[in-house]
Amino acid sequence: MTLPSRIGGPTTQQVGFFACDHQRLAEWLSEGLDAGWRISNALWESIDDALRTLNPRSVLSRYACIGLDGWTLLMSNGPTGTDVGVLPSYAARELGCRGIRAVRVDDDEPGYPARILEVYGPRGEAPLALERSVAAANDGGRWVFETSGTAFSFEDQTAYTNRAKSSRLTGDMLHDYLLALGVPADSEPNWRTALLVQK
Repeated sequence: MTLPSRIGGPTTQQVGFFACDHQRLAEWLSEGLDAGWRISNALWESIDDALRTLNPRSVLSRYACIGLDGWTLLMSNGPTGTDVGVLPSYAARELGCRGIRAVRVDDDEPGYPARILEVYGPRGEAPLALERSVAAANDGGRWVFETSGTAFSFEDQTAYTNRAKSSRLTGDMLHDYLLALGVPADSEPNWRTALLVQK
């Protein structure tokens, strides 16, 4: 399995990766939300169970923290699917771990195509602890391509000069970047470890 990807529609097109234990991330999330949120075991066997539980809702009410070879995979049931928002930035500052927001919506998929990599870490630039951001996206108008922070040595910066902005960060490049960062983005998550933080 490769994440982020189209495999689960909007639930898996954007995901979060955190370089910390899934139990610790779930506890941190629960502590940071209001008193109505609690942690429970998801009791999942496969991604099919995850997708049923995390079907997008009108109001976000569930986060899932899933073990992934020493990292934690984060997904949620927000109105437009998973949206990790600023959680990687907060995790970098409060937990002292690397947090990553990864988005992959290919050009032939429904919705707005985008490839986004945002990396936050304890050594990232204040105030957000941002290490690096690379994004190629089209939100219904023209394609934009933006970068911020210091480039990693593994980046294919020659691609950033391609005439077509949509080809400056491809899905394959995003996947390669995640692997280079040590994220096991092509490993099967340990669905049985999944913890739900939910209202």
